[in-house]
Amino acid sequence: MGIFSRVANIFKAKANTVLNELENPEETLNYSIVEMKEQLNKIKKSLVDITTVKKGLEDELEDIQGKIQIAENQAELAVASNREDLARAALEKKQNLVEEKERLSRQIEELSGKQSIIQKNKEHLESELSELETKKQELIAMNRAAEAQMAVKEALTGISSEMNDIRGRIERAEKRIKEKKAKVSAMDELIEMGALEELEERDNVEAELNKIHREELIKQELDRLKKKHQGGNE
Repeated sequence: MGIFSRVANIFKAKANTVLNELENPEETLNYSIVEMKEQLNKIKKSLVDITTVKKGLEDELEDIQGKIQIAENQAELAVASNREDLARAALEKKQNLVEEKERLSRQIEELSGKQSIIQKNKEHLESELSELETKKQELIAMNRAAEAQMAVKEALTGISSEMNDIRGRIERAEKRIKEKKAKVSAMDELIEMGALEELEERDNVEAELNKIHREELIKQELDRLKKKHQGGNE
């Protein structure tokens, strides 16, 4: 297949796709019935034409059959009259008529075959047309039901898409809220940790002060004892 043929097939396929999308099934159905009726009328006309031609040939054949019999009678009369020349001429005429009869018989036989084929095509098309007309309302009802179901599904699809968008926004909002909550919890923990450190520092200071105070008390007691000892020695 050449490049131009492939390109032509591609354009044809795309054109068929566009036509399928634009095509109205009910209009297509009605148009198909009209086309079938037109074809049926053409077949009927062909059948009438071929029947007319066949009838004309049959009439001609019947006429020739009569002429053959006349030529036969003439030949017999010529022989009876000892007119061999006339008998020969009559038989020559008869032979020509016999050949013409055979030719007409073949034509009639061929026309009969064609007539039979056309008749079968006519009956087949009439049957298809009758069946299609019977199913027409059923097919139209099916088409309208399918369109209604498609409209509902398209509407549900749109609602589903909108709900998905809404759910997405809710999930994002929930995520942001959780992030903020986690941030607050973290800040609380940091604040709490800071307070504990302050308490620990405060405890350390108090412990250090208590230690200094205790040492001061011990020093005072030691000084007192030293003074007492010195006083006793004097």
